Amino acid sequence: MKRYETQSIGEVLRQLLSEANMEGGLNEAKAVSAWAEVLGPHLAPLCGRPTVCRGVMTVCIRNASLRQELSMTRESLIRAINRAVGTETISDLRLIY
Repeated sequence: MKRYETQSIGEVLRQLLSEANMEGGLNEAKAVSAWAEVLGPHLAPLCGRPTVCRGVMTVCIRNASLRQELSMTRESLIRAINRAVGTETISDLRLIY
């Protein structure tokens, strides 16, 4: 059997994910991982694990002052997360108690 077009494993997996419409879920998982990177090592432990559903990231934050501070920087957090993911995955950020 001859090989006509060789592809890397990464290319094959990206193509498979694209064809199976699974890219959105993968990008949402990347966004959840990016949350700790964006916040940094001092603030991330003070927050619960984020969840993403239909482009809306929800994060539980028990500290009221931290929640208020993060809500004032919501747009820049969304941009930073999307930049880390490499695509416009997060459209809104909900900070809950």
